[in-house]
Amino acid sequence: MTTLECKFTGSLLGLAVGDALGAPLEEIPKHPSQVKGTVTEMIASNGWLKLDAGQVTDDTEMMLCIARSIVEKKAFDPQDIAMRFVAWFDDNNISSGSTTRAAIERLKEGYSWYDAGRNEKGLTFTGNGCVMRCTPVALLNYNDSFSLVAQSYDQSRITHPHPDCTGSRIFVNALIARCIASHERNDQKEAAFADAVCAISYNETLQNHYQNIPLHSDKTIRQCISGDVRETVESATYCFLTTTTFEDAVVKAINLRGDADTRGAVVGAIAGAYYGETAIPNRWKQKLLDRHKISLQSELELLGRELYYLSSTRRGR
Repeated sequence: MTTLECKFTGSLLGLAVGDALGAPLEEIPKHPSQVKGTVTEMIASNGWLKLDAGQVTDDTEMMLCIARSIVEKKAFDPQDIAMRFVAWFDDNNISSGSTTRAAIERLKEGYSWYDAGRNEKGLTFTGNGCVMRCTPVALLNYNDSFSLVAQSYDQSRITHPHPDCTGSRIFVNALIARCIASHERNDQKEAAFADAVCAISYNETLQNHYQNIPLHSDKTIRQCISGDVRETVESATYCFLTTTTFEDAVVKAINLRGDADTRGAVVGAIAGAYYGETAIPNRWKQKLLDRHKISLQSELELLGRELYYLSSTRRGR
């Protein structure tokens, strides 16, 4: 496997690993986590989610909808992705958020992918459901900034059209793409971060918010534990920038608690793209399970390779 291919599979596996590690620590109002102490391994979730050790949530499941669609269609097809969201939602979905549910209900009523998210929740709520699933679009377009921005925007608006959500989605995908494009390990993370900030220059408010992430302290980040998209991206990016291994980045992120699975998914996707699949502990990859308790490692590796080949074909045009 080439270095670049390793980064593709690393980003997909990293997202799933961060999601599964963080799931037992996820907390929502009236449902605090029952887990005590620092979590460093895959454990069962005995709280409100009731998951086996290594079992993923909607974060990974929705990412899989996007990755499978791109690989099968050999292109980004938002209508196909939207229909896959519907099929997933009707088949034992785990912990989907209210903004996502509102959009999917409209899809089932016959609204197009372009209009489904344009409901009261989608236009006013700033949930993080758009960034948790983002990495396949970043992988497909890692060397095509125009398509990356346009498709990141479109993929977000299926469920989350609020400007904070679409802009955050572009920021995270630009960061992942820059990590993918960096073949040399000595390329500084700060350069990737600066490129991601530039990608959202059209949204000055959001750009000003994210460009200050490196200046934050651990104390400040520990206050960013909600499901708000800006707080999720802020805390996940900070954990990536202030650690030196995939394992440390993910462990630091999930143990902030709050919306731990989504923060874990976001930092896992970024760190997986930067460090590559070989940096992700095998003991974590081997335990990954989908909503039906079927092993995920092989499929994620295959999807990563297929996305690598597809992106290579597109570069050759």
